[in-house]
Amino acid sequence: MSNGLRTLVLGFDALDSQYLELFSDVTPTLSRLFSAGISAPLDSTVPPWTASAWPSMYTGTDPSHHGVYGFFDYDYPDEGDLVTRNDVAAPALWNYLTEVSAPSVVLNVPVTHPAEPLEGVLVPGYLAGEDDAGYPRGVREELSAALGEEYRVYSSGESSDDPATKLAGYLDLIDLRKRAAVELLSNRDWDLAIVQVQKTDAVFHNFDDESAWRAVYEAADDFAAAALDTVEEPCNVVVCSDHGMGRKQGYQIQLNDVLHRAGYLTATTDSETVSLGEAKQRKHSGADADASDGRSLVTAGATTAERLLSRVGLTPGRLYSVAETIGVEDILFDIVPNSVRQSVGKGVDWRESMAYCRSESRLGVRINLAGREPAGVVSEAAYETVRGELVSLLSELETPDGYPAFDSVLPREAVYEGPHVDAAPDIVLRPRNDDHVLSTSLYGRPFLPADVHDHDPTGVFAAYGPGFDHDATVDRLALPDVAPVVMAALGHPVPQRMTGTVPSGLLEAPVERADYGEVPFGSDRTVADARDDVTDALSDLGYI
Repeated sequence: MSNGLRTLVLGFDALDSQYLELFSDVTPTLSRLFSAGISAPLDSTVPPWTASAWPSMYTGTDPSHHGVYGFFDYDYPDEGDLVTRNDVAAPALWNYLTEVSAPSVVLNVPVTHPAEPLEGVLVPGYLAGEDDAGYPRGVREELSAALGEEYRVYSSGESSDDPATKLAGYLDLIDLRKRAAVELLSNRDWDLAIVQVQKTDAVFHNFDDESAWRAVYEAADDFAAAALDTVEEPCNVVVCSDHGMGRKQGYQIQLNDVLHRAGYLTATTDSETVSLGEAKQRKHSGADADASDGRSLVTAGATTAERLLSRVGLTPGRLYSVAETIGVEDILFDIVPNSVRQSVGKGVDWRESMAYCRSESRLGVRINLAGREPAGVVSEAAYETVRGELVSLLSELETPDGYPAFDSVLPREAVYEGPHVDAAPDIVLRPRNDDHVLSTSLYGRPFLPADVHDHDPTGVFAAYGPGFDHDATVDRLALPDVAPVVMAALGHPVPQRMTGTVPSGLLEAPVERADYGEVPFGSDRTVADARDDVTDALSDLGYI
């Protein structure tokens, strides 16, 4: 039996301390939690991206233990499917709590679809299809009825090219999420509740406008205030983000161009890559509500403008070189659409190349290893030699201003140690001062100027409530520490399978570890009796 307190986790994608400080006048609730509670920097996972980071938060493990390093599950980047909860190879907080008959409310957490059986309620978030069901069956319909409008995963203006429409959609969605959180927190039994807001990330990727950022932060604070007002005291509260956010004003490193010039990558005029943008559009339009056919999500091809430019030989690299010569390169980089910059010209022949960067978000180089990749060209005997050459090449790579391009260039074993390390990049990179971004495109030149907002490796953490020792000082935490902290705050032993730890002195009560055995997780498993009383069903199956 638990001797802890109910715990509410407020998750905000990309919430960053610099913007909390900048917008403190419109974030009184979050500011109070950070000032009155125990706060510390929160180191994200490697890589610091949504699809790998939120599973690290809810499983208490890093990607090498849960197996998800990016948005797609694939062998080669021209074929793949968006990751789902069934790709996350570790139990979540709510799975462990189900084992001890403790109910959870899980709302909008990324990579939780398809919804899995649990003690409580789960409504999936980001990367789910717009029509993906929750658990128990019918919960989304019940939620929509209570809200007086259809509950949505994505905003009504998600694909709009009009900034005002897009921003209005963001704010409306956060308000919808707020009302959904209040409904579930008020009317469902729970010991643990995890409710999440995604648009605190998206607004920086889609707007270079402080007023838009401020509006979304203010809406996020309203969300937090409403959730807290709904919860009866006493209750523990944890605030966390999966990573931070910052302006990158260094370079866009064309990593595949670097590998191409060094002879490790083969280029082709016939190349495709799975597209997160297109996949997301299909998701929020409902096109992927039934993904059972397993079809790959690939780019639809260049636009008419892109094809015309390509036919006359105007690749982005050549265009940029001409613009640089006449002194208008910054203007060109600002006005040329990103889709044009990324798709005109040659692409990567993934199967014929020795090594490549598979995705900007994976922060690394993958070797096309025979026996591991279906069309591998590097033999096992040559693997370490090739990897050593690549480590030397990238360690010595300098940006045009004469500085090292990367702060660290490491073999993956120096970063990961879990059972799923084989899915990681063979070489893991950290751009210098986290001020550069990677690109997989072939522009014909290794560096282009960057001035964008992108993910930072440090997010935020705050803990407040009677279960925490508010006199404690915590220097910093890592994202996989959040799940052990929550489990201990709830009064349950921390599962041995979690690799994260609870900082000494953070909690009022002693922290214990325990082996929970084979905890079932994922939606592929069957439950004999899918009633609300999940405990009886698990008992029938011999799980408890």
